[in-house]
Amino acid sequence: MHNSINNSESKRRFLKQCLRGSLASFTLPALAESSAKPHEILELLSRRENKYEESYWEMVKRQFTIPDALIMVNAANLCPSPYFVTEQVLTSQQKLEKDVSFQYRSVFSTEREEALKALADFVGVDKDEMGITRNTTESNNIIVHGLALKKGDEVLLWDQNHPTNGIAWEQQAKRYGFSVKMISVPTAPTSVDDLIQPFADAITPKTRLISFSHISNTSGIALPAKEICALAREKNILSMVDGAQSLGALDLDLKEMGCDFYSSSTHKWLMGPLENGILYVKKDKLTHVYPAVIGAGWNPESNTVDEKLCVLGQRNETTASALGSIVDFHHSIGKPQIEARIKALNAYLKAQVKEKIHAVKFVTPLSAELSGGVTILSMPGKDQTAVFQKLYDVHGIACAPTGGLRLSPHIYNTMADIDKIVEALEEV
Repeated sequence: MHNSINNSESKRRFLKQCLRGSLASFTLPALAESSAKPHEILELLSRRENKYEESYWEMVKRQFTIPDALIMVNAANLCPSPYFVTEQVLTSQQKLEKDVSFQYRSVFSTEREEALKALADFVGVDKDEMGITRNTTESNNIIVHGLALKKGDEVLLWDQNHPTNGIAWEQQAKRYGFSVKMISVPTAPTSVDDLIQPFADAITPKTRLISFSHISNTSGIALPAKEICALAREKNILSMVDGAQSLGALDLDLKEMGCDFYSSSTHKWLMGPLENGILYVKKDKLTHVYPAVIGAGWNPESNTVDEKLCVLGQRNETTASALGSIVDFHHSIGKPQIEARIKALNAYLKAQVKEKIHAVKFVTPLSAELSGGVTILSMPGKDQTAVFQKLYDVHGIACAPTGGLRLSPHIYNTMADIDKIVEALEEV
């Protein structure tokens, strides 16, 4: 028994060393498009007609520096960026290190304005309604701490909200005396109505806000945001959507969704640079929100989200320089095509697991209508964390032990990657 354990540990150490070696030595794929300039890559991606063929997505994958030894299926937490976006951020940082003058740094103001315009257009809103934050957490907390809720008011929250859209509200409620009501939906919903009705039933005359995650990071359930926001609007109730799992994954139009507030990060499904998030505040709701941070440059007369709510003082402005580039990357492929690809990857994953691994249970609904890009599996009798670790150590598969075994493939994954994942799951 002792020898078998030692042999197992030796094998694991050997595989880790092989994997680390491949990581240390990887270079950009030696393919024609990988040596092209960014605008040439975007043009190539946009004019290719076969966007529903696997060869197209293999070409997309080659725009990322993921080594062959690894398969990234952790988009729900952190995504890699296309190599030219990473290079743009590094170049911007290097230029700043050479010249930190006020004169040079004025370029960041221009780049921020361009990024605000690109992000606003991307989700179908006006530039004045868009702000750049550091992540979803900051965006959520700006609203949590900015709304003037008082004793007697009530906030409805989905019980699957991220802590920054859950615990943050509970702490604020303790401070100011309003109440928080948690809403549960069926663990195995069979229709959209199953997800709407619990919110409709919970509304009272005291309800002032409904705040929910668009897609749960712990179950993969996708709430019908448009319908819930319409429900709130009919009752003169504010609506807030945490879009950490939908920005960049779905073909979003926030005006069509009808929410009053929307938050997200750029480093998840958008595949953008780290330390950036977005905050959308509907134009006629800006006066409802007080700024949480007031610093140099803040203008009390401003009527834009970025200037009124997102002034933070000194920050890493070099990362925002690439926000426009990642938006261009999405547009070159097409927002509808990206959403369709993510759904196709998840549908194929679910079908293969269901067919080949009968011991696995699905936490996430099988229906594409009731889920998004997140698929969570439960493996009865198995230590989920141990499986998560083994998948990485032995098979080079990066996922998450969240709500079970969370797999969130993105456009840098291929159907062949999904096959390898299913084979690995069969083995463990």
